Amino acid sequence: MRSLRAVLPYALTALVAVALSIGAQQLWPPAEQPAIRVPTSQPVPSPAPSPTAAAQATAPPLSAGITEQELADVRAEGDRKQAQIYLLLAIVQIDDAEAALRANELASVDQSLVAIDNSLQLAYGRYERAGDSARDAVAQRRME
Repeated sequence: MRSLRAVLPYALTALVAVALSIGAQQLWPPAEQPAIRVPTSQPVPSPAPSPTAAAQATAPPLSAGITEQELADVRAEGDRKQAQIYLLLAIVQIDDAEAALRANELASVDQSLVAIDNSLQLAYGRYERAGDSARDAVAQRRME
């Protein structure tokens, strides 16, 4: 009974608020929205497209002073840089595998070895794409 007396004022307030809201909506009907008329026109028929000759695909012109060989050299240098990044990634992954092995987390070691193999394959692929021998690049990296 006590809880009913405690809740009764709140329930009455809510009922009165709902009744007043419904009454206010009935007294003040919403203003009617004016209908917007959009003028429409008849579609204009377009003429049929005339057949045109197919454009020949051309390579974009090179800027003054740049030759095809210079462009190939820049691309090869980019491939070498990406190969070096993959080799550095493999080094970090080897370190992670060693730490996991010391912690006796064999599942993590397996994942690291797969990641190392993928990184090395990507590095060797980039070196071959650059026209370099991957073995020469690795030997040069060891010298540094």
